[in-house]
Amino acid sequence: MLNEKHIYQSKRDKSLMIGLNIWALFVLYVIYATISLRLFFSTSGGWVTFVVFILIVGVYYIASGIGLLLRGIVRTYTRRTKVKLKKGLLPYIVGLQTFVILFNYDVCGDSICYQGFLPNMLIDNGIPVFLDPPFVLVLFALILYLGMLGVFLLELGGKS
Repeated sequence: MLNEKHIYQSKRDKSLMIGLNIWALFVLYVIYATISLRLFFSTSGGWVTFVVFILIVGVYYIASGIGLLLRGIVRTYTRRTKVKLKKGLLPYIVGLQTFVILFNYDVCGDSICYQGFLPNMLIDNGIPVFLDPPFVLVLFALILYLGMLGVFLLELGGKS
């Protein structure tokens, strides 16, 4: 009975993983980071664009890309290029990123931001706005997104 339970658990764990070559992951991550930075940049405005998305997110993507590159070099040197990604975090990462992009603060002058990207688009088209989260909540979601993306990248498993 115990052995059967262990086999079931092992099969379930494998179904929760994505197998990939470290260099394919690196290329996919560079493409993902480039598209994400462009989306963050295009949906923000004013000082938020420069302070939050170029300095914080841009530096984060560059640093994590360099970290992934170094990890790829080490894994290639030790001949362990296959990695396993836990796909359980992916829906949360995509959900948080979508939330941050849609409610990214677009209208920011010299004062505190007051209008998000999606609410601003809805108002411009005469559609009523039902959800307009405050800037602090969007910033918290961004920090949570970056943290979850970091955990996702740090928890690369691989074959020995």
